[in-house]
Amino acid sequence: MPHLLEKRLAYLSKHGGTEALRRIRIGLEREALRVNAEGRLSRKPHPHTLGSALAHPQITTDYSEALLEFVTPPLMAPEETWQWLDTIQHFAVQQLDDEMLWNASMPCFLEGEDGIPIAQYGVSNLAKFKHLYRVGLAYRYGKAMQTISGIHYNFSFAEESWPVWQAVDGVRADSADEIQAFRSQRYLDLARNIQRYGFVIPYLFGASPAVSRSFFATGNANLPMSDKDTYYLPQGTSLRLSDLGYSNRKCPFFVSNDNLDAYLSALYQATHTPCAAFERVGVMVDGAYRQLNANILQSDNEYYSSVRPKQPPQAGETSSRALRRRGIAYIELRSLDISPFTPTGTDLETMHFIQAWLTTCFLLSSDPISRRSKTVYDSNLLSVAANGRSDEPILDIDGKPTTLAQALTPLLDQVEAVSEFLGESYRNSVRKQRSKITDPEATPSARMLREMREHQEPFHALVCRYSKQHAACYRETPLPANVRSEFEAMVETSHQQQRQLEAADRMSFDDYLAHYLADTARMP
Repeated sequence: MPHLLEKRLAYLSKHGGTEALRRIRIGLEREALRVNAEGRLSRKPHPHTLGSALAHPQITTDYSEALLEFVTPPLMAPEETWQWLDTIQHFAVQQLDDEMLWNASMPCFLEGEDGIPIAQYGVSNLAKFKHLYRVGLAYRYGKAMQTISGIHYNFSFAEESWPVWQAVDGVRADSADEIQAFRSQRYLDLARNIQRYGFVIPYLFGASPAVSRSFFATGNANLPMSDKDTYYLPQGTSLRLSDLGYSNRKCPFFVSNDNLDAYLSALYQATHTPCAAFERVGVMVDGAYRQLNANILQSDNEYYSSVRPKQPPQAGETSSRALRRRGIAYIELRSLDISPFTPTGTDLETMHFIQAWLTTCFLLSSDPISRRSKTVYDSNLLSVAANGRSDEPILDIDGKPTTLAQALTPLLDQVEAVSEFLGESYRNSVRKQRSKITDPEATPSARMLREMREHQEPFHALVCRYSKQHAACYRETPLPANVRSEFEAMVETSHQQQRQLEAADRMSFDDYLAHYLADTARMP
């Protein structure tokens, strides 16, 4: 066991601090495309019965009008968080009439770029801003990439745990600013370890080894076909995390997680440095906006990474300004695929493992990451996404070619040691995941390809089958009356809030955008 991990665990055991390991809040954000009974992308507007996508706290849309996003509050027990997600989806499915949720990360059958409607949020300046940002994404990356879905896992320690972590590390922080700085730095230590060991997630939980042919406008010579309708990776785990997924490769830049100043400075430079490729797109063309600006990033939110430090912004704040003012509140893990095999796209076993793994990453030592090291870690993640079930050395660990089994075995030893402090369900989950080291066929990616072969189904048919099953279960089970009433009240409140926001506008959108750009020109 690494020295620092052993030392920290020993301190917690000796001083009765192990409860701090369990005082963790978990939130989930799950994306899901609305599709019709044939598994084709919906062209219908966001259902009024789901509330305002602009103002509803738990049901909104992401890139497309058809791409729902379900957001749970951060809760202390994974079981509670999972139940929240399940309840949100239960309510949503019962409002969809003849539609259902597409239960996979790679999208359903797409009918070209014109068949992907960009999300609409109303007529307020904020709504127009959110829509224009998405228009910019279409010009920059294409609409198809924006239909790829995932689950974001939000991880934070309860406030009462932080004095314990200060004691563990022998750090004295008395003032509010010192406490905030310590908390932010420890979250960034965690973020760097997520980058180091991030290949764990696509191997154990990657569930997107295949995609419909309709995803590509003109075919894709870099991927084999399992049938006339499906491209796939024979040893791959996650097309979502591969070169096909979200990236900023058109205008690459380096973001350091070594400290908060370095992180915010890098994002500021990216949001204020023009990119030649995006300058060719134009900002205002023939009297219509095409993007917010022609910089490397239109805004902080365009930074695609497997992990992000987060602080919920208040009204009028950018993400960066919220981080500067109040420090890091939680870490967002963004590399989790949607599993077709469970209605919520994930399950408690997965959540227990991820919590144990993230806690281990928090307790391990975490040196600064250079540009070269970041390139290696990114390459490891891509290698597992593309060839994770190979028994060849596909990883670079400390400069040495390494097989996934060689890398995973000692790491899961450490996660198992931490799970002993978390409880039986965590221990069982870690041991279950350990079995996948020697049995790649037990991974979700292998299961998907195996079922496609056994059922002689293309990717689209397999996901459609599971999506229909999950939708039927939600529709056939009534929601408790009090739960339904609570969600209906949230729907009505969200519509009222949208109307109030629209009525409060006092400037043109041109002025609103100019004010935003001038405000963000100041360093956060």
